[in-house]
Amino acid sequence: MQEYTAAIIGCGRMSRGHAGAYKALDIPIVGAADIAEEGLQRAREHYGSPKTYTDYREMLAEVRPNLVSVVTAEMAHCAPVVAAAEAGVKGIVCEKPMAMSLAEGKEMLRACRENDVVLTISHQRQYGAQYVAARELVESGEIGDVRFIEAYAMAPSIHTDGTHTIHMLRSLLGDPTVVRVMAQIDGNSDYEYFGHRCDHAGNAFLSFDDGRYAHLTWGLGAPGAAERLHPAWDFDTQAYHAFVVHGEYGRVELDGDLYAVPEEASCPGGLRLAVGRDIRDIEYPWPGEGSITMEVRDLLQSIETGAPHPLSGENGYAALEVIMGIYESSRRRGAVEFPVEVTDNAFLAMCESGVFPAGS
Repeated sequence: MQEYTAAIIGCGRMSRGHAGAYKALDIPIVGAADIAEEGLQRAREHYGSPKTYTDYREMLAEVRPNLVSVVTAEMAHCAPVVAAAEAGVKGIVCEKPMAMSLAEGKEMLRACRENDVVLTISHQRQYGAQYVAARELVESGEIGDVRFIEAYAMAPSIHTDGTHTIHMLRSLLGDPTVVRVMAQIDGNSDYEYFGHRCDHAGNAFLSFDDGRYAHLTWGLGAPGAAERLHPAWDFDTQAYHAFVVHGEYGRVELDGDLYAVPEEASCPGGLRLAVGRDIRDIEYPWPGEGSITMEVRDLLQSIETGAPHPLSGENGYAALEVIMGIYESSRRRGAVEFPVEVTDNAFLAMCESGVFPAGS
């Protein structure tokens, strides 16, 4: 394997997972950039004493890393990714959601393609044990041919956090291509996240190119939204989101995020197979390696062999396109065909035009 060095742009909470992944793979972190001294101090204390910078362009020019993690807020994803690609790195791990608009997403893909850089968008739940087991169960044929999927997200916004749910509902179906979306959103609050206005609830109906479909419901940002949208949710056991995959003669139920094996249990649980009246819990192995570590390991494989990465920039763009299609459907009050042609962020445009006025 080639020798690699890494740099991190954005040293907030999520950067710890990226730093831990590089450490687990014995990849030295040679640079860290953040506009806040607090972030740089954290990097100096916990990331192996890298050189620290307030200007990521200066860092890229001086330390010349092979790998870069962009762990800024989504409003600041595009420019660092483009700069890193143009600086000659081999691979970039960018946090989700990919960007603020399809225009930004296209620019990130262009820069990486033209500079032969492998870009991944960190929908790291792809590697989570319960999600891997659920995919394998769906693919095994236990429920026959899959007809449709239900997805429920306790996400504050379909953009900022619901991107994980959109990615996973496609992943559970084998990443089919979306051809149409019909959606409505609620943005009637001053809810903000990472420095920009956000929707806080909604529903969407997605049609895929293979005839299957998905129904997605989300909401948490407004007081009481989650309880109103998810009246049957068990808030004590289900976390982040949940899925029900319906087949010809059964269904797979997945409760969402689980992070540890309970005491005296063989696995965390949260995965069930229902065929007729028979409903049983499914056990699955719990990995010893973190999700972001596995993402970076696959990144190295993609760099060295050209193998496609499951969290490629194109895969991340597909999730972003669904989000922006949902927003555009709400703006049009009608269905949106894919590929989505508009390149702005329709939700923010509606906020600016007064459809979702501040203080509402």
